[in-house]
Amino acid sequence: MKLRRLIPLLVCVLIVVSSIGSGDDSEGLDGEITDRMDLRNANLSSMDLSGAHLNQSDLCGANLHNATLAGSFLISAWLKDADLTNAQLRGADLTGADLAGADLTRADLSEATLWGAQMSEVVLKEADLTKADLTRADLSYADLTEAVMTDARLFRTDLSGATMTDIYMIGGNFVGAHLSWADMSGGYLSRARFSRAEFYGANLTNADLSDADFTRAYLMRADLAGASLNWADMAYADLTEADLTGANLHGTKLPYADLTGADLSGADLTDANLASVRLLGANLSNARLGRVDLSRLDLRDVDMSGAYLKNANLNQVYLTNANLVGADLREATLTTVEMTGANLTGANLMRITYDQFTLYSLLRAKLNGTIMSDDLRKDIEALSGGASNSIPPY
Repeated sequence: MKLRRLIPLLVCVLIVVSSIGSGDDSEGLDGEITDRMDLRNANLSSMDLSGAHLNQSDLCGANLHNATLAGSFLISAWLKDADLTNAQLRGADLTGADLAGADLTRADLSEATLWGAQMSEVVLKEADLTKADLTRADLSYADLTEAVMTDARLFRTDLSGATMTDIYMIGGNFVGAHLSWADMSGGYLSRARFSRAEFYGANLTNADLSDADFTRAYLMRADLAGASLNWADMAYADLTEADLTGANLHGTKLPYADLTGADLSGADLTDANLASVRLLGANLSNARLGRVDLSRLDLRDVDMSGAYLKNANLNQVYLTNANLVGADLREATLTTVEMTGANLTGANLMRITYDQFTLYSLLRAKLNGTIMSDDLRKDIEALSGGASNSIPPY
């Protein structure tokens, strides 16, 4: 048999010896490793494999703890259930690799290419994925707790059911990603791009999502309680039955967003853009809507009790049967507002700007204990035929 045919066999023998020998015995193998090798369950811990070519190699169950694989080539390699804790994989190419069930706790995957990689149930706790490319990778049910993913690319990545609590990721690209049922609570995701991403039932409680792009994203029944969405762009987003209790939406852009049945109680929407937003059956009790333009919105039957609407603009708004008990409407502008059956008990209407249509509508609203100026009271009484008892005292 020719010598060159014996080389692969000799390499495999050396690897087996290294797996049972001391760390020093494995140091001389760095230049021997080639593509398509069978390294199943091999002990390669602490080895320097920088720039190594291991494409299509079988490393399932291998021990690569603390190994250096920076700049290595692992295209379509098998690394299922491998131990890659503390491994250095900076700039490595793992395109199409199978890492399902592998442990990459505290691994350095910065600038690594993981395009289309199979990583379901992988452990990436405290891993560094800065500028990593995870386009179309499968990270379903992966554990990314406290991982750093600044500027990572996750275009159409599957993160369904993934654990991403306290994740740190500024400016990440999640466009079209699948994040349904993922836990991203407490994460720092400022300026991330989530356009057209799916968040069905996802947990985003207390996450920092300021300046993030959620245009046309799907957030049905997502939990965003206490989240910071300051200045985020949520145009055309679907937030049906989403939980936004106590969320901060200061200056958030929500034109044409669907908030049907959403819970916005206690949320801060000061200066938010709500143009043509859908709020059917939404809960806005105790929400802050200062200086918000609510023009041409359908707010029939909406709960706005205790809401802060000072200086808000309500032009051509339907408030039929709306609950405005204790709402603060001071200095708000109400023109062509339909308020038949609206409950304004204890509401504050001091110094509001109103037109004749709104006045007639107020006659058909519940005004028990409503606070209003003398001029408004006189105008309502004049329309009601001068009956001084037409407005209950406050």
